[in-house]
Amino acid sequence: MDTRESLCESPVIIADREAWKETNLKDAGTIEVEIGFGSGEYLIRRASEYPDRLFIGIEKKPGMITEVSKRVASRNLNNIRLLESCAKDAFTDIFPASSISRVYSLFPDPWPKRKHSKYRLFSTEYLRLLNNRLIFGCEALIVTDSEDYCNWMLKQLPDTGFEVENSTIPPQFDTRFERRWREQDLSTFFRILLKKVRHIEASPP
Repeated sequence: MDTRESLCESPVIIADREAWKETNLKDAGTIEVEIGFGSGEYLIRRASEYPDRLFIGIEKKPGMITEVSKRVASRNLNNIRLLESCAKDAFTDIFPASSISRVYSLFPDPWPKRKHSKYRLFSTEYLRLLNNRLIFGCEALIVTDSEDYCNWMLKQLPDTGFEVENSTIPPQFDTRFERRWREQDLSTFFRILLKKVRHIEASPP
């Protein structure tokens, strides 16, 4: 079975964004979203700790989605759904306004070359969309190993409706990327915690 076939057959995965539009997420209770879940360690731990919440993982790589779906199934977790999509499309097309309780993105691609900076997530435009989809008073957590990327994100934040808490933290998430950085003697990461304090209008999905 190839990756695309397994994406379609797993009950954990919703491979078609159109299928999400048929789901009334406002009736799903507490929703947490991880952007770029990678190997899924943090997503699976959160879902195990909070079985009464719905966890939605967004990832662009089909191979990672298939791998994580198998781990989810082996643990009999029925509160995780995985979506193959880029984050901007997912937040634009799927989530209604004020529907998400928590968003997190651990070690997103910093696109360090200047010519690639246009591909960076968490631009002002995207942060305003993220604000619209979060419930008032709820939070988004972003952790990066790149100080340059952290500083760039902080410059994007004015007029996005968020209260910002910025700090450095030690390793604490035990993800594949974090372990890789620790092997390279990186012991300090950059944490941005965003709390929605003002609602930003955006187009509905």
